[in-house]
Amino acid sequence: MRADDLVVLLEVARSGSLNTAARVLGLTHSTLSRRLDVLEVAVGAPVVSRSTTGCQLTDLGRSLLPAAEAVERAVATARHPAAGGDGQELTGLVRVSAPEAFSACFAAPALARLRAQHPRVTVELTATTRPIVHGSGVDVEVGVGDALSPRVRTVDLATYSLGLFASSEYLDRAGRPHQLADLERHALIYYVEGALRVSDLQLVDRLFATHAVELGSTSVFAQVEAARAGGGIALLPTFLARRSSSLEPVLARRVRVELKFVAALAPASFRRAPAVAALAEIRTEVQRRATELA
Repeated sequence: MRADDLVVLLEVARSGSLNTAARVLGLTHSTLSRRLDVLEVAVGAPVVSRSTTGCQLTDLGRSLLPAAEAVERAVATARHPAAGGDGQELTGLVRVSAPEAFSACFAAPALARLRAQHPRVTVELTATTRPIVHGSGVDVEVGVGDALSPRVRTVDLATYSLGLFASSEYLDRAGRPHQLADLERHALIYYVEGALRVSDLQLVDRLFATHAVELGSTSVFAQVEAARAGGGIALLPTFLARRSSSLEPVLARRVRVELKFVAALAPASFRRAPAVAALAEIRTEVQRRATELA
């Protein structure tokens, strides 16, 4: 058994994909697959279960992870003195997923700062609005509300608010609502209700019992643009709507929802070194700009 074959196994466990693991390690797919084959011959049984949708470790493969992590730590310890560093340089890939608006407004600048401090870190930021679930192949997950499983440990990032917004041009033309009942004669812009995967964002029935979404989009930025174009009244994150000078609040004292952004790191066995630093930078960005969220 070669020690670096265990590092290959560790990256496959983290990535959930042979192609991604090969790219992270700088190998070809065929080379990585061959290294796994050699490892399986050495231990006498399969360590990875492969399918068309990805791959998962077998029970035997998972039992090898502590040894694989020990090899990775040993390599990292040896690398820093050899490079003349102080042991604080971060390298490798960190993958982050977060809701679309949070990704653009908060995660992106935080991760850009991480890259400036650690140029050998590669970042992949995916915009996804979904509950936090471990096993999705990312290192840091940001979501809205509670995780799907109570076993997933999350940290609160910030509370943020949503409210109703419309363009001044639209309100001049269609009239300004003064009470909730007035909304019945206005088009509502929000998410496509059937496509929402986050229960905390399923707000329309709770706020407007007899109203439905007439202009829906899975993209919150598309919702903003629809409101700016005079398509109706949109239910938007306040921090995002306030970035547009052409949008003004509607029924601000009557319709205000508070939700929270939470974050989770991948389980310790799958955690990359830059992941902890990435989450720390994101938390710093949120704390520094807390007034925007509130």
